[in-house]
Amino acid sequence: MEKNVYGVFDSNPELLAAISDLKAKGVTGTQMTVAADIKNNVQLGNEHTDILIIANQDKEDTLFFKIFHYFTDEGSGDLRSFFTKYGYSFAETKAMLEEVKAKKFILLLEEEVSIEELKAGEARLKK
Repeated sequence: MEKNVYGVFDSNPELLAAISDLKAKGVTGTQMTVAADIKNNVQLGNEHTDILIIANQDKEDTLFFKIFHYFTDEGSGDLRSFFTKYGYSFAETKAMLEEVKAKKFILLLEEEVSIEELKAGEARLKK
């Protein structure tokens, strides 16, 4: 099953607002995936435990490991293989890995959820 990017968020509160909005529109937590650099940075609370979180690492690395990952280009194995598995190109994967390294969160939705319909509904509400 495909996973499509719904949005990239600069902060945890922005991510939570988007998740709440999607749930209000009928999207379930099992249809959502959050990609982040560090899993511990994703704070979804007890009401969103059904959302999959995929990350490069569970917690912040020590200085030694940061240097090691920089020179070996490791530390993005989980996310790199995750995006590759779902058919993202090398360039797309590289762009998304740069976003999460910049401490941003990427929210993905399962293929059966129509992002175009969700966003079209938002546009109609704003008019």
